[in-house]
Amino acid sequence: MLPIFVPAALLVAAPAPASAQGAAEIPTCPEGQPCTAAAPTPVPPPADPVRATKGKLDLGVTVRGRADVRFNDVGGAGQRRTSSHLSFDTVALTADYDSDRFFGAAQYRFYGASFIYGKSGGYEGYPGEVQFLMYAYAGAKLSAADSVTVGIQPVPFDDRYWGGSILDDLGFVYGMEEVYNLGIKYKRQTSDLRVELGFFPGSGPAVMGISRDGARYSTNIAKADNYLADGSQNDERNMVIGNVQYALVDNGTTKLKATASGWVSSIYNFDTRRTGSKHVLAFSLTGSHGPWSAKALVSRQDIDPRNPGRNDMITVSGFDASYNIAAKGTYAFGEVGRTVDTGKLPFDVFVYANYGRFMKDAAGFRDSERFDLGAVWTSKDKGRVKVYSELLLGRNDPYVGAGQYASGAAQGGDDKWKAAFMMIFGYYF
Repeated sequence: MLPIFVPAALLVAAPAPASAQGAAEIPTCPEGQPCTAAAPTPVPPPADPVRATKGKLDLGVTVRGRADVRFNDVGGAGQRRTSSHLSFDTVALTADYDSDRFFGAAQYRFYGASFIYGKSGGYEGYPGEVQFLMYAYAGAKLSAADSVTVGIQPVPFDDRYWGGSILDDLGFVYGMEEVYNLGIKYKRQTSDLRVELGFFPGSGPAVMGISRDGARYSTNIAKADNYLADGSQNDERNMVIGNVQYALVDNGTTKLKATASGWVSSIYNFDTRRTGSKHVLAFSLTGSHGPWSAKALVSRQDIDPRNPGRNDMITVSGFDASYNIAAKGTYAFGEVGRTVDTGKLPFDVFVYANYGRFMKDAAGFRDSERFDLGAVWTSKDKGRVKVYSELLLGRNDPYVGAGQYASGAAQGGDDKWKAAFMMIFGYYF
């Protein structure tokens, strides 16, 4: 996922064979002489916990650019216009380790030198001006089904990604989808059951940028920047997050999984020095049949921020900028996708259409909506080249259309549909 807003806004080794573990040799009889005794049964030596663990470390670099067309942009004098941009997107450094006992992964990203982070927003415009640690975690495999992971990692709220969009959906905007926080997580995965439970004392750290508390990848509750009207100064702590997923159908061709998720945490306000709460529940169905895939999800978010002023909204931040969201509401999301057989063409294609709507509780708040029609193009040669193309239609969506960013996800923007086209193209070394 990556930003489309203008701030004021990507991993196993088999156990060593028995011959490599030092099995004892079986003596043979001298040539031409009868054997007088049976050869002894070989006795393997004690297992060496270090030598038995053969791991694999993969290092990668991703370089991406982007092309954007914004059909509802605003010029420097406030005039409505359509704008187009071709610019740098990001460089990502990735490390992945896996063995029969341990695993781990990390990714660090560099942004800047693009139209998103331009001089009009207070940036100097050089690569790396905005950077952050996306995730960094290590884990141990307790058994074939059980594992424990520690570090900055995806929180176990439903699946890591809810749809096919590189931009994610409105669930990301509201801090529910693809969130990376600091903590510990237990996971049990069998053929038909997944159970995950984690405790996260705090959010992932903000690293380098010009925002007050937003130089990170995820959407996290945070301290507002000065430009944000009705911004709050909050921090999310002591998060208990988990999910249970069960395979209802799995016959090879057709799969259907049901997932129930829960999220409970405390919300500290730096102004009032009071502690509020956050409760989020979600239920989803994820299925596939041949080349087709689909997902339907509904979630309920209830946040009590204990702000000194308005308590019906709270500030979140990510990608080096902050905006407000409605504190309470219900979110509904659905997607249908299909893998397209491209024959002898040098790339695979996945096409999808999804729709999400956040229905806000507060009187007078306008609901936020997004419709996304997109395709993911992946080269068949090791998948090193990947292109994401998306047509976005948003209403009161912070990421689509000028004038919606600061309060579109809270009170709402101008309640009009906005359109944008985005293409992200990258090479994965």
